[in-house]
Amino acid sequence: MLSDAVQSGWGRTGRSYFGIEHYGVRPQAMTFAKGLANGLAIGGVVAEERLMNSIQANSISTAGGNPVAMAAGNAVIDFIDSHELQENADRIGQHLLSSLAAISRSNSLMGEVRGSGLMIGVELIEPGSKTPNRVATDAVLAEAKAAGLLLGKGGLHGNVLRITPPMTVTLDEANEALQTLESVLSKVAAQTMTS
Repeated sequence: MLSDAVQSGWGRTGRSYFGIEHYGVRPQAMTFAKGLANGLAIGGVVAEERLMNSIQANSISTAGGNPVAMAAGNAVIDFIDSHELQENADRIGQHLLSSLAAISRSNSLMGEVRGSGLMIGVELIEPGSKTPNRVATDAVLAEAKAAGLLLGKGGLHGNVLRITPPMTVTLDEANEALQTLESVLSKVAAQTMTS
């Protein structure tokens, strides 16, 4: 089994360094990148010895082992640990999830709210059904951006709002984002009901 920890690694999911650890699974190989060097180009693969020894090439990366990127990776891990960002991701993530679940009870566009730590998805649906609502998702993304809140989009049908704030996010910042998102969702829901 290969675990892709490119986005879910280094404490973002809260309770552990890697999202797969939440499920008690030990992969044979794991990939990681992005969050390790805080934006500096870095990526890695770790695997069981038998898998790593099966690779016959003497190099698998043009820029592999860059000393600056390696130093940045070490510094980021030290910062995550010394500033308890994994714990912050868990605490703020639980707050965001419970708040979004509460908002969803009164907003007909919102379907499932899911996530772990600061890796959250909010499914947008056609009111009164479970049909994915990509149009509303695009409208929410545009309105949120205009209001100063940057969100991502994902899901098989392009109808999931991706909420992945920085691991340094504070409770006040999370609450400000929630207020903005609730306002935007209400506005788009009202537009959807009248169109």
